[in-house]
Amino acid sequence: MHNFTSLKILDFFQPLFRTMKIDYPTMRKILEVKLTMDQRRVPTILNDMSKKKKEGKNNFLLSLLIYAFYGLMLVPFIFLGDSYMFQISIMIGISMFILMTSLISDFSSVLLNIRDKAILNTKPIHPRTLSAAKIVHIAIYLGLITGAFIAIPSVVMIFTKGIVYFLLFLVEIILLGLFIMAFTVLVYMFILRLFDGEKLKDIINYVQILLAIGVVVGYQIVIRLFDFVDQEFIYDFSWWHVLIPPIWFGAPFELL
Repeated sequence: MHNFTSLKILDFFQPLFRTMKIDYPTMRKILEVKLTMDQRRVPTILNDMSKKKKEGKNNFLLSLLIYAFYGLMLVPFIFLGDSYMFQISIMIGISMFILMTSLISDFSSVLLNIRDKAILNTKPIHPRTLSAAKIVHIAIYLGLITGAFIAIPSVVMIFTKGIVYFLLFLVEIILLGLFIMAFTVLVYMFILRLFDGEKLKDIINYVQILLAIGVVVGYQIVIRLFDFVDQEFIYDFSWWHVLIPPIWFGAPFELL
């Protein structure tokens, strides 16, 4: 087994987990196994390359490099002058599209792992510990993808916009990750309440398609909130804009 860096960082929060009456050593061992399996599992983004994969190759690390390459899409928007509302709303919109579609495509294999029920549920492990392991696993998974995605734009931000701009963006990306994770979990919890068995698999596929379409449509709406006048992006507020998440993240930059 590997001693993952993410688990070493998690060890610092061991007292917090113990306070919540979670069996930390057991949870850590479960996470160690799951993270090892993640390295061997072929992510959705690498499905087309699955036939060419070599034995022993770290597929998850390769997928992180691809997400880092995707992060280059954010760089041009950093140089749009002082149109902070437009800059951040578009960058958050793109980030939401990339991260949510990634989580949707791989979430069922991470959360709805039937082997957990057959192996772990038969052992003397408290359900609270199992739930904590599952949530922390998803948080690590999403955190690594997000970190890879914003790595290059973050370096550009620090040198062009300053440390305060970067720190505010970092806080918002963390909040965005929590929002995406919570929203996706709620959707899957709702599905699990209503369906099971073979029907569950079909329903999840339909929901994945609908969520992906929703994210794409939402991204198009964000672009159309702004007018380009005299080489500047003009934002005209309407009450229904409060229903669009990227605007929530753009507003603090414009305000500050």
